[in-house]
Amino acid sequence: MKKWFGVISLILCWQLIAVLAHNKIFPTFIEVMIATVINLKSIMIHTYFSTIRLIAGVILSIVIGMPAGILVGYHKRLSEYFSPIIYLLAPIPKIALLPLIMLLFGIGDMSKIFIIFIIMFFQVVVAAHDAVKNIPSDYFIPLKTIKSKHKDILIHIIFPAALPEMFTSVRIGLATGISVLFFAETFGTKWGLGFYIMDMWMRLDYKQMYSGILFLGILGLISVIIVNQLQKYICPWIQNNKN
Repeated sequence: MKKWFGVISLILCWQLIAVLAHNKIFPTFIEVMIATVINLKSIMIHTYFSTIRLIAGVILSIVIGMPAGILVGYHKRLSEYFSPIIYLLAPIPKIALLPLIMLLFGIGDMSKIFIIFIIMFFQVVVAAHDAVKNIPSDYFIPLKTIKSKHKDILIHIIFPAALPEMFTSVRIGLATGISVLFFAETFGTKWGLGFYIMDMWMRLDYKQMYSGILFLGILGLISVIIVNQLQKYICPWIQNNKN
């Protein structure tokens, strides 16, 4: 029950402020819920498209970014060459690249997936790179003493150190990724929560607009919960250390 206290408090505040404001631009939570139920099929379809784009972008960033970060972090010469480039490109607001991405990949799903990928990619690369660089050198001595292969070092030392940081970077990147996805979905598509929210805004249907915003928030919440559960399953040693 304690976990839901904040959510319930937020809903009650929303309902109270909306009732006191008595303005059609700010409908009550109950009105938004009624509008959501009436148009549930449509909003679920829009949510589906946004979810697929988000999942595809995140998976691509992990599959490509994790090995890249580990490789650059583990090999000293690669780190010397590529670390400055990574830290130079990472802070650049990726939303500024959206026009270029649309020119390269068109205005369809590919450009929307790629913008999510490029945002999450640098988050994952930096996290994996820093995690590997911060592993104490003493940890490598036992395996190097018995002349273990690079595969063994990777499995027993590097991956356990980099995985938790990777999950943290994904959690942080999700907020930015969903925000940019909303913006990207206002171009060249008729499906997605970004399109739905802006479409309802232009139609002056504020109840449905808030419904779309609510579903966008729920998408972010569920994404973080899934990442947390995956971390508990894949990195059980973190939970054991806490206990």
